[in-house]
Amino acid sequence: METCLSRTGGSNEPSVFMDSEWKEFNFNVFHVWFMPVSFSSPGKIILFGEHAVVFGEAAIAAAINLRTRAVVSEYRENRFNGFPLRKDMRAYPYHSFSLTGATGKSASVESSIPPGGGMGSSAALSTSLVAALNNDGNEAKTASIAFNVELGAQGRASPLDTSTSAHGYGVFISSSRVSSEIWSISSGTVTWHIGHVDVGRMTVVAGYTGSGAATGHMVDKVRRLWEKYPTARDAVSEIGSISQDAMKALRGGDMVALGRLMDRNQRLLSVLGVSTKELDQLIDAVRPFSYGAKLTGAGGGGCIIALTDRPEKAGEAIAARGGIPIICRTGEEGLRREGHEG
Repeated sequence: METCLSRTGGSNEPSVFMDSEWKEFNFNVFHVWFMPVSFSSPGKIILFGEHAVVFGEAAIAAAINLRTRAVVSEYRENRFNGFPLRKDMRAYPYHSFSLTGATGKSASVESSIPPGGGMGSSAALSTSLVAALNNDGNEAKTASIAFNVELGAQGRASPLDTSTSAHGYGVFISSSRVSSEIWSISSGTVTWHIGHVDVGRMTVVAGYTGSGAATGHMVDKVRRLWEKYPTARDAVSEIGSISQDAMKALRGGDMVALGRLMDRNQRLLSVLGVSTKELDQLIDAVRPFSYGAKLTGAGGGGCIIALTDRPEKAGEAIAARGGIPIICRTGEEGLRREGHEG
C-alpha cells in the first residue's frame, strides 16, 4: 500500500502526494541543490601588444582551441581541487572565491593549457571558475570579475586575457574607443575598451619552452624600465602602433604583413627585456617555415607563436630545438556552460 502525504492544492481541499510522486519530487529538489555547475573557457595567444597593453596601448589577442573547465558543487566548506580553501594556496582560486562571495562550494578545475606558457592558463582558470561559482555565463560580468581576480593575484594586469577568455574569437583592446566595442573595464585612472575582432581560423604553432616566469614579476620588470628609460617608453608606444597596423592587416587577410609586424613586435619585446635565449632559439628555428614569430604573454620563458601554413614543419623545428610544439587553431568560442557527465 502506498503512503499518502498531504499537500495544499489549488482548492480548499488538501491534495496528496503518492509515495512515487514524493520520490520524484525529492529527486528533483536534490538535483536542483546538488547538481554540479560547470563552465569552460579557452586559452589565448596575444598576437600583438603584450606589456604595452598594461600602459593603455592597443593589443590584439585570439582565443585558441585549448580550454579550462571548472566544476562547482555545494559543500559544507569552500574547497578547491579537494583541499580546504586557504589564503596561502594558489592566489587565483582564492581571489575567485573571495570576489564572488562564494560560500559552501567545492570547486575543481582541469585544463589542457600549459601553465606559465603565456597562453592564458590563469585567465581561463579565473574566468571559468568565476562563472561556475556565480552560476552565471554573462561574458561581460565574468570578464570584469576575472580581471580583478588576476589583478589581486598578480598585482598588475590588463583585462585583455580575461576578456579574450570570456568572449572568445578575437579581441582588440585600447584605452581609446574601439569599433565593435563589446564592453569596457576600468581600474584606477585607466579605462580599457574591448572590441570584437574577426581573426578567423588561423593556424598558429606555439613552441613551449617548458618553463616560465611569474606574470606579475615580468610586468613589474617592464614597469621599472618604462619609468626609468625613454627607450622603454618609446618601445611600449611603438608596440601599440604595431597593434593598430595589425588590425588593418587582419581585415585584409594579409598574412605576410601580419608576419612582418610580429617580427617587429618581437624585437621591441627584446628591448623591454622579456625575451630569453630559449625563446629566441625557438623563434629562429621556425622562421624558415612561418610568416612571422614572437613570444606570447609575459615572457621570461613560456611560449613563442609562429604564424604558418606549414605547421608540421614548424613543429618539427621547435622539437629539434628542445621545445614542445603545440598546433593551435584561432577563432575558438569563449565562455560556455558545460553539460554534466554521469
